[in-house]
Amino acid sequence: MAMIQCPNCGESISDKAKRCIHCDFELIPEEKIFCSECGAELEKGETVCHKCGCPVETTDIKAVKKNRKLLSIIVVVIVAIIAVFGIRVVQKQKAKQEYASNLELATFTMLSGASEAEACGNLIKQVWYNSIYEERDPSTDKYTRPNGRFVSDFNDALGNLFSDSTFINKIESIETNQSTVQSLMKDLKNPPEEYEDAYAALSEFYDAYMKLTNLVTNPTGSLRTFSSDFSDADTETYNGYSAMELYIE
Repeated sequence: MAMIQCPNCGESISDKAKRCIHCDFELIPEEKIFCSECGAELEKGETVCHKCGCPVETTDIKAVKKNRKLLSIIVVVIVAIIAVFGIRVVQKQKAKQEYASNLELATFTMLSGASEAEACGNLIKQVWYNSIYEERDPSTDKYTRPNGRFVSDFNDALGNLFSDSTFINKIESIETNQSTVQSLMKDLKNPPEEYEDAYAALSEFYDAYMKLTNLVTNPTGSLRTFSSDFSDADTETYNGYSAMELYIE
């Protein structure tokens, strides 16, 4: 606290004083008070307006201003909270829409790859069967009878099939499809609560799809075991897609 001189009497007083303690000189004019009813200026200490008789409000003006400022801050904070909440709601909704879109994309990508694998698998079975039992067919003759007569070993016929440029492109397309699907499945790994059942169904569809496509890109075993495994995988894939139809538009 600093000391200053009273401009009226010259005595030392505090710089925070509103009146001089020596001569009662007013240093800081007090804020004027007005009647809230008629607007008349009121004297200090009046409890009733001398003009209209209305009771004088005793609320401290500074407190009112402070309360108003506090209220303004509270309003700003509330608006900010609402804005943040709104943004989060929009973000969550956007994320759900994106998830649903990726779910649908993964489903139809697998369906496309499975359809291509089914066609290739059926051709593999035909070539395998016709080379063993020497059955002629326009779709398999160039693999089973490349020189006008049947090959001596079914492996030669399958080798001819997998060396054909058109068939190679189809196998590569299936493998590319697998890579795309695997990437999509990684993005779908953590589903929103309302998509958990859909993701579970998609996972079963994915397992069947991978079984089917892997059989086609790398056939093994005997004709009997391949045909049986291929038929089972084909049926499981179809059932997997049918289950997914409940969750996609």
